[in-house]
Amino acid sequence: MVDTLIRTITNDNNFRVIALEATDLMNVANKFHDATTLGTEILGRALLSSLLVSNAVLKGDERLAVVIDGKGPAGRVVVEASATGEVRGYVENPRVQVPLNAKGGQDVATAVGNDGMVSVTKQMDAYSEEGGNHVEQYTGSVELLSGRIDDDLTYYMIKSEQIDSVVVVSVDVQPDGTVKSAGGFIVSALPDASKEALDAFYEQAKNLGDMSVLLAKGDGPVAIVKALFGDAIKVLSTTEVNLFPSITKREYARMLMTLPLEQLQELLEDDHGVEIVDKFTGEAIQFDASELQVIIGEKAAEGLN
Repeated sequence: MVDTLIRTITNDNNFRVIALEATDLMNVANKFHDATTLGTEILGRALLSSLLVSNAVLKGDERLAVVIDGKGPAGRVVVEASATGEVRGYVENPRVQVPLNAKGGQDVATAVGNDGMVSVTKQMDAYSEEGGNHVEQYTGSVELLSGRIDDDLTYYMIKSEQIDSVVVVSVDVQPDGTVKSAGGFIVSALPDASKEALDAFYEQAKNLGDMSVLLAKGDGPVAIVKALFGDAIKVLSTTEVNLFPSITKREYARMLMTLPLEQLQELLEDDHGVEIVDKFTGEAIQFDASELQVIIGEKAAEGLN
């Protein structure tokens, strides 16, 4: 089954529900990172939670960046996600290992830590008479609540976006590092939702059970939404979810062009080239001396310093 994200609304217009399954995406992402089982679960929880939030607060081809820094042994967790279903991310220390938690599971909260912040930077389409159509950045930050990531982005939605929401994700990683299932949902209250409706939903969410069991049914994200609200939903749209395409070597060359000419000359004379490592994929991009000389020549020809 193709990894998908669905946007739905309840028939009573109390809630918007976005749910996704991204098992295949996680297994592809896992190949890029030499991660422990714990590192894979952290990455998965961050990718899925960020995708859900991006589709809840963005539109069109807008995107956001999530930075989670809880001062834990996993280091920073960085994710970029779009409203069109694309995502990428990395864990600063993917080889992280900590003792299992009291329930015998991977202790994501301890590995990520909660002595820090989660920051969300949105790149949003804007218009002004002076500048016309353009992109503006907005950053919101909240203290980390637990380090479990979905809890923390729930807190972000409530405090920064001012939307009553619940984000829940599940990433089932096998001992060999493969991902058996990965999915989740974000439920956001619409303006007319009553306190009674909110209380009823929170109670239902508590009794949802193991999401990996729902995903095993093969119905994808629809199974998640139906477990929460039965058939009382309308599906508004369905989107495939994928990793962002890898950055091309030519794009990296353009990035090198932004460096001062003096710094490029130093790289050529001292190192005889440069290696750039893509943190999102772990891929090393090499520019040898001749390629670096071409970049220097192009920059000089344009009269740039």
